[in-house]
Amino acid sequence: MTFPSDEKLMRIAELSEWLSVSRSTIYKWVSNSDFPKPIILGENDGAKNSASRWVEQEVREWLKERPRGKHFED
Repeated sequence: MTFPSDEKLMRIAELSEWLSVSRSTIYKWVSNSDFPKPIILGENDGAKNSASRWVEQEVREWLKERPRGKHFED
């Protein structure tokens, strides 16, 4: 999968701060298929040298689709 060079990839810390939720909440949403899946950079076997990044535009689209007033449980 390739992305245009102008696509911003977000780290979990930046995403957590932007959405004002914990990192564990983001990972819970991903595991429940309630949130865009990250791109895994490096080996996808859980190795320490791999890193997760989210495509900012996918997160923005997810936010636009969220109904107002819907809350997730942490």
